Amino acid sequence: MRILASLWLLAVVVSLDACAQTPLTKETSLIRVPMGIGYGISDVVCEEVKNTSIPKKLKDLEIPFEWTDKNDGLLSVGPLTEESEGVHSTIRQTYFLNITCSDELTTSITGEAILEGLNASGQWVGITDSTTIEHYGMQFLQRLDL
Repeated sequence: MRILASLWLLAVVVSLDACAQTPLTKETSLIRVPMGIGYGISDVVCEEVKNTSIPKKLKDLEIPFEWTDKNDGLLSVGPLTEESEGVHSTIRQTYFLNITCSDELTTSITGEAILEGLNASGQWVGITDSTTIEHYGMQFLQRLDL
């Protein structure tokens, strides 16, 4: 009886471990890719850019965002979608920004992106080519108009 209980406990633990390692949604398996570009702002107080200007601009543009760690300047932005010409009819973009203060008057914005394209069969597929990531990343940063 003891051996049976031990085997049952082992099976439960192994099953729970397998559940913990299985992605819950398709989106969690998407790969973050470096944006390949950065954005620098100087001669403006960095803390003002980070805590006021960027959130205000995102709100004005109605782009969803959430601070993942405000103290470290980690900001998740998106997803946002836009129509596209070419292989994908629509592009869905999510950005993971790192906003750092080099000094009081110098702000740097870098980060990673998840880009997906809606293909002809109506499926979202990951986009990982650096040229496309850089293109959409630059468009997004320019839209902030900082």
